[in-house]
Amino acid sequence: MGTGELKDQLQDFSRWKIRQLHTMEQLEGWLKQQGLFTSQAQQAIQHASLTLRQDYVTVAIVGEFSRGKTELINSLFFGDHAFRLLPTDAGRTTMCPTEIFQDNQEEPYLRLLPIETRMEETSLYDLQSQPEKWEHIPLNIDDSEDMYNKLLKIKENKMVPRDTAAQMGLDDLNEADDDLERLVSIPAWRLAHLNYRHPLLAQGLRILDTPGLNAVSAEPELTYEILPNAQARLFVLGADTGVTKSDMDMWQQLIQQPGTRKKLGAIVVLNKTDTLWDELRSDDEVNLTIERQRLEVAQTLEVKHKQIFAVSAHKGLLGRIKKDKSLEERSGIPKLEKHLAETLVHNRQALIVEQSTELVHNALDNIKALVSSRLKRMKKQSQELKDLSSKSEAAIDKLLKQAQADKARYQASINAYKQSRADFTTHGKILLDALSPQTLHHIIDKSKNHMSGAWTTIGLKEAMRQLFDDINSQMEIAANQSQEMRRLIRTIYRRFQTRHGMNLGDPRMLSLISHQVELNIIYQEAEIFRKSPRTALTEKHFAIKRYFHTVVRRVELTFRNAHNDAKDWLETALDPLTAQVHEHRAVLSQQLSDLKLTGRSRTTVRQRLRALKQDTAQQKTQLGTLQKVITTLESPLPDRNQMDVRKTPEEKIKKTA
Repeated sequence: MGTGELKDQLQDFSRWKIRQLHTMEQLEGWLKQQGLFTSQAQQAIQHASLTLRQDYVTVAIVGEFSRGKTELINSLFFGDHAFRLLPTDAGRTTMCPTEIFQDNQEEPYLRLLPIETRMEETSLYDLQSQPEKWEHIPLNIDDSEDMYNKLLKIKENKMVPRDTAAQMGLDDLNEADDDLERLVSIPAWRLAHLNYRHPLLAQGLRILDTPGLNAVSAEPELTYEILPNAQARLFVLGADTGVTKSDMDMWQQLIQQPGTRKKLGAIVVLNKTDTLWDELRSDDEVNLTIERQRLEVAQTLEVKHKQIFAVSAHKGLLGRIKKDKSLEERSGIPKLEKHLAETLVHNRQALIVEQSTELVHNALDNIKALVSSRLKRMKKQSQELKDLSSKSEAAIDKLLKQAQADKARYQASINAYKQSRADFTTHGKILLDALSPQTLHHIIDKSKNHMSGAWTTIGLKEAMRQLFDDINSQMEIAANQSQEMRRLIRTIYRRFQTRHGMNLGDPRMLSLISHQVELNIIYQEAEIFRKSPRTALTEKHFAIKRYFHTVVRRVELTFRNAHNDAKDWLETALDPLTAQVHEHRAVLSQQLSDLKLTGRSRTTVRQRLRALKQDTAQQKTQLGTLQKVITTLESPLPDRNQMDVRKTPEEKIKKTA
């Protein structure tokens, strides 16, 4: 019982991805065959294909401690088991963030990253590729008791001196205390990876189970990279507690954080409604109480009432294990599952289309413009040849001289284009250098030395401020180069459009605004940290470590994203114009050839006209094919009520053949 709707939607999504991948493969082969495979198209198709092959649909479960998040995962995703997959208990269960997925390349396992790795400078991103740092525990998924006992390790903690916890940046997990030798409790693990076999996970579902606010906020990569990019974020509250201050802090910092894809929305889950069930009250009275809580939560969080789902994860799991349909329905889990199934996959599809398929779309639009321009010129050439057949040799000779002059003028434009392209490349090198990891690390290392050498708190805070001044200066250099390159591209495009009548459309531009906005947000948070009285009271070594772990890591991520965007843009920015430049030069050469042919033989002219007619037909076919591909790329997920989604496109072709 359970997970049926979500499983069906994920299967549909897999078929849609297969269809898109098949389209990409056919498109690449066809473009190569037709001589239309531009570097922009190559980059776009490679990017889209990689995304489609490696794509996951991510659900993040977010909430404070003791809100029943782990039980919600058990009920919502693994209710088809005859047992509780993930261990739960009263109080804190999940002590570290846990990613659940299926990796078909390896046998099921639990991998745990020791909390001590927080003492290192290595980021979570880099630690993913260092298996020797993780504890690897093979899992026997056929032995539920053995599985349960091994998964209990996720909730392990350990006692360490408070100064050790502070060195790891974990002193926020405990009450402030001047006694640095006092033992405090911290999670034993920094991150857990659970590779498990399950039909939902096999379809690309990834689940992120998170601990409370302080534990999540201690990992900037998790807070500011993984959570915002999840296709669904389930924010879990307790019906027995309502919205507490810590719940509200978590909502504002993790769910409503700047940069999060708000249009995809968040689903608010009011869990533990069974605490409101009362045999001495009627069902209507209980439902009225729950409904009142839903309204209060919606008003407090300033979200729509329909975003609030009241559930009992425990009763939902119990109903599914015992196959008690009535209890399962009363738990509210089926309604939540239905909503998740309807929105999750479509959110991910929309993101793929926006971030990957759209790149292919842009490349095809440029190819369409090239083919359309070619078709227009062929029609013009045909008409000119027909007109030439009735002209005298003197008139043809005059036209020949005019065409030679046109070609000479065009060569001057090409020379100017080559110089502009060289200038563009120079600006591009400055742009990439400003955003490069090497440049940023040089700034960071210099700043760290200044902070470490500061004798006073004032000196330390000044070094922190200077770091952001230097970082902003680098981003400003990059932004200025970007603006110069935008002006340069527009100038080049305008020259060829006005002087040679090219139909180029609008060039694709690079914008660093989103990265500048993100830097400004980080700066504001860094200022709060810098001016905080706690920073002044914290031992300098710990303050620097915390600053770099929570603030500088996010700066590195922002620069990395900006550098990747700039690099991708530079590789293809001038491609559409370059293709048109070569095409126009070929047209001018052909025009000269046609004029010479006309002067020698009228029979040759007729042969040329026949060849142009065939070429024109080919261009029309190319345009039609390109439009069909674009339509396929824009196609939504199939409607289960209108077509047989159980068959792949290839199976349907065989069926109708």
